[in-house]
Amino acid sequence: MDINSAGGREAGLSFEKLAAVADYQSSELFSPAEKAALRYTEEICRGPVEVPDQVFEELRRYFGEAAIVELTATIALENFRARFNRALQVPSDGLCQLPANHPALKAAAAQHAASN
Repeated sequence: MDINSAGGREAGLSFEKLAAVADYQSSELFSPAEKAALRYTEEICRGPVEVPDQVFEELRRYFGEAAIVELTATIALENFRARFNRALQVPSDGLCQLPANHPALKAAAAQHAASN
C-alpha cells in the first residue's frame, strides 16, 4: 500500500480516508460506489477467490463491464505485488509516511495488538 498510498495522496486523497480504508464499511468518507469496489477487493484478496453474486450485483450498480475488468486487473496486480513483497520481506520505501501520532498508525497498532 506504500506506493498506492503515495499515489493516492498525490491525487488528493486525505490521510483520514487512507486511514479509514480498513473500516470502509462504516466510514462516511466513502461513497456507495467506493464501498462496492472495496467490498469486491476484499472478496478477491481472500482465499479461495469466490466472489458472491450479491457483491457483483452491487458492483454492477456503479460500474460497467469494462470498469469491472479494469478494477479486477488492478486488484490482482496489487495482490501479486503485496504477496511478492511480503514473501521476500521487501521493506517499505517510505513513500507515504504518516506522522508518528496519526490515528492510522494508532489504529494499526491496536489492531495488531488485538490479533496477537
